[in-house]
Amino acid sequence: ANDSLRDGDPAAETAEKQIDSSAESGNEEGNDKEGGSQKESSVKKVSPADWPLFKIKDYHANDVLYGRGGGTNHHPGNKRYRKLVDERKADYINSKRLDKPLVALGIIKMWREQDPPGRFLKHDEKTGLWNDVGDKKAREKTSQALREKAPTMRKENDRGKGEEKDS
Repeated sequence: ANDSLRDGDPAAETAEKQIDSSAESGNEEGNDKEGGSQKESSVKKVSPADWPLFKIKDYHANDVLYGRGGGTNHHPGNKRYRKLVDERKADYINSKRLDKPLVALGIIKMWREQDPPGRFLKHDEKTGLWNDVGDKKAREKTSQALREKAPTMRKENDRGKGEEKDS
């Protein structure tokens, strides 16, 4: 249903399929290992209905909010997302040009696989609701974030390598 709204982005469709398949394989009510009795599992089954991509009234801590300023900068999801990006920056800098998008896609995949699944949301001023921007735009945002301060890190990295050669 949402596939058509995701710009035909194959990565977005793959992420949705992964979420659907993980929901299907998620624990449901079943036999307790010890007693054999029926018990409710602590793992909640995730379905696309639980993870709307459009017309979202309330975002959660696993969402990245698009926008500028304090509201988005201080949102817990944005803080964790920036930390995740920072942790992968060295991988990005040291990657070959064709591998750089794979680092960004890996971050998006990890983000979307959270429970509840992480989304990349942009506020619609007309409706006052939030909409997921899709994986293509999320990759663009993630690649941009990976590039920020990259030249400084590259210089520090090169300086460190020079010192190793001197000793």
